[in-house]
Amino acid sequence: MTDLHHVVVLAVPNTLLLDLAAPTQFFGELGAGRYRFELAGTMPGPIPTSTGFPVVAERGLEALADADTVVVPGVSDWDTASYPKAAAALADAHERGARIMSICTGAFLLGEAGLLDGRRVTTHWFAAEVLAQRYPSATVEPDVLYIDEGSVLTSAGVGAGLDLCMHVVRSDHGAAVAAEFARWTVIAPHREGGQAQFVPGGASYGRGASDSTIEPART
Repeated sequence: MTDLHHVVVLAVPNTLLLDLAAPTQFFGELGAGRYRFELAGTMPGPIPTSTGFPVVAERGLEALADADTVVVPGVSDWDTASYPKAAAALADAHERGARIMSICTGAFLLGEAGLLDGRRVTTHWFAAEVLAQRYPSATVEPDVLYIDEGSVLTSAGVGAGLDLCMHVVRSDHGAAVAAEFARWTVIAPHREGGQAQFVPGGASYGRGASDSTIEPART
C-alpha cells in the first residue's frame, strides 16, 4: 500500500461537489490498486459544500506532507476565499516534489500558494479575468479545457475536471488503463487540453456587485 502513488484531494469550505467527485472517482474508487486516495480538509472533520451538506475529511493539512499528488477542487466563493495555511501547505508540498492539480476555481488557492507565477494556467471561463487580475505573473488562458505544466496542472470548470483526471491517468498508466476508466465513467477516453471551453458571446468573466455565487457559470 505504501508504494502506491498517494493522491490527496484538499477540500476547503464551500467546495463544489462535482469538482470533488471527479478526482474521488478516478483516484479513489477506480484508482484502487494504482493510487492511494485520501480526502483532506483544512482540519479533520466536516467540510461544508456549495450544495449545503457536508463531506467529512479524516485528515487535515498534515496529509499533504506525504502526498505525491494534491488535487484542489473549485469553490463557490472563489473571489473572496483565502486560506493562508492551506496555501502554505500546498507550496511546501510542491517544493517537496508533489504534483499539484486544480479543478475550476481551485486555481485561486494555487495562486495564493504562489504556484501560478510564470505558468500558463486556466480556470472556469467565468472566473478567468479575475484570476488574471489577481495573479498577473500567470498567463491565464480562459478558452482551454486544461493545461499541464508538469508539476502544476489546472483545468476549466465542472466537466473539464474529468478531462484533466483522465489526462493524468493516461500519463501515469497509459492509454489502455485510461480507456478502462473511460468505459466505467462513460466519457471520452481523451480530449486534448487545448480544446475550447464554451464561452457565450459577450460574457463577462468578472462577478457583478450583486452576484453572490458562481451559479451563472453552471446553468
